[in-house]
Amino acid sequence: MLHRRISIITCILPILILIATTIQAQEESDKGLSPTERHFIAAEKAPETARIFEARTYVSHLGDTIPYRLLKPLDYDPKKKYPLVVCLSGSGGRGTDNVKQIAGCWPAQILSKKENRKKYPSFLFVPQCPLGSDWGASLSERQRKAWVQACRPLRPSTESLVFAIISLLEKEFSIDPDRRYVTGQSMGGSGSWHYILTYQQMFAAAIPVCGGADPYLGQMIIEVPIWAFHGQKDDLAPVELSRDMIKAIKEAGGNPRYTEFQDADHFSWPLAYDTPGLLDWLFDQKR
Repeated sequence: MLHRRISIITCILPILILIATTIQAQEESDKGLSPTERHFIAAEKAPETARIFEARTYVSHLGDTIPYRLLKPLDYDPKKKYPLVVCLSGSGGRGTDNVKQIAGCWPAQILSKKENRKKYPSFLFVPQCPLGSDWGASLSERQRKAWVQACRPLRPSTESLVFAIISLLEKEFSIDPDRRYVTGQSMGGSGSWHYILTYQQMFAAAIPVCGGADPYLGQMIIEVPIWAFHGQKDDLAPVELSRDMIKAIKEAGGNPRYTEFQDADHFSWPLAYDTPGLLDWLFDQKR
């Protein structure tokens, strides 16, 4: 019996090594592609990635509905406290299929990788923004006009639904209220800014990517750890959105981090989440 087990292991081991090597080679190959190419390749794999998450739906007492995906920590222990990462997709994640938001949310794809689940045990909450809605945006009047002129009309916010779900999750699971994080790209980047501005005492840190908000409000979040990212050549969300927010926060006495990618356009999020030390920084933050 022992010899048989050894024989089976001997046969299977090379296959497992080959699979692991192939995955690693694929990931290294993907990094040689442009950020835009990496985004669309990952988007094609979204249904496969989404299966790792539990599919859920929230319906409010008014009948408003929002689908979402939830990923629990590996080997979840209800006696321990875990961080909660709110992952906000870009506009391409809107819908009702409970899958597109994974395609449009790079942090959800990165944090759901097995190696990151082992290193950073946490709950990943990925809501899907309904069609015709938004995460919410704290924009100045000038920014609102520019938004509309760029044919990007302002939409009703879903933030009340998102925060209702957060409240329910914290009643259901052992989540550390001092380690809530929010991050997102594009529409999700602006949503991340909006959430830390609107709920200033709620989040321990934020990573907004190619988003923005009203710089006048920057003085309100000087105590919130922030690491923002933007592509210098972004023609959809001008780089000034991040620059102005960071400048305002620093002038008010804050100390946010900011990384700008000189040759990147709007699809800068693969570069952002490749930044060495980013996840270590995020999970080190506490309220």
